[in-house]
Amino acid sequence: MSTTSRPAEPFSAKSIRGDDRGYLAFHAPRYAYLLQELERQLTPGARVLDIGPSRLTELIRDRFAIRVDTLGFGADRDGPRGRHFEFDLNRSQWRDHWRTDLPSYDVIVMAEVIEHLHTAPQLVLQFVRTLLDDRGLLLLQTPNAAGLSRRVKLLFGRNPYEKIRLDPTNPGHFREYTVAELREVAAQSGFQVERSSLGFHLDMRYGLHDESGNQPRPISGALKNIVYRCLPPSLRFGITMELRRATTQ
Repeated sequence: MSTTSRPAEPFSAKSIRGDDRGYLAFHAPRYAYLLQELERQLTPGARVLDIGPSRLTELIRDRFAIRVDTLGFGADRDGPRGRHFEFDLNRSQWRDHWRTDLPSYDVIVMAEVIEHLHTAPQLVLQFVRTLLDDRGLLLLQTPNAAGLSRRVKLLFGRNPYEKIRLDPTNPGHFREYTVAELREVAAQSGFQVERSSLGFHLDMRYGLHDESGNQPRPISGALKNIVYRCLPPSLRFGITMELRRATTQ
């Protein structure tokens, strides 16, 4: 149930402005899909936390006309549309470092975050679980480690994963996961999987992009979009899971 009856246009690449438009256009279908999932889950007055503040944070705020708190790098601060809390999720490996002064949330969004962490995901999700209300929802999204592009690169002897970057605040992907791995991690972290899906939520027309903008490939990118959407689920690029606290924990 939506938190507002105000109509909204779907998010798309056409609405993007700014120097990061290539990256955002590439991820526009993913943002649209997440907003659609939140449309099903958010109820009036829902308390929402977005882990890893990004353009998605503002999209959630705008689409549902709600405050959204954030968790990530940077000092604690109050804003007109939500409070930011400082916490590096890699510190989850030390339980005495866990923050215990945050409110509890009805919905936590953790989209494209877990693959950037070098700490065991069980420890990270155990910490995140403490931030959820008893019937709260964790919306987790991450790349599929067994997607088609990864398999093809391995077949030709190429490493399908990027090198760890020099910038510790933006290190790239340390570890990607399969659906089976995430289900196991969720169970070990005190969650039950309410729903999971494998899909393709990217726009390959903007697959080549950098900080200065984008290098669109309208024809080859559009063909890739068609092919990738027709792949069997196990070969698709993205995993989305809806997790709730296990009642036995």
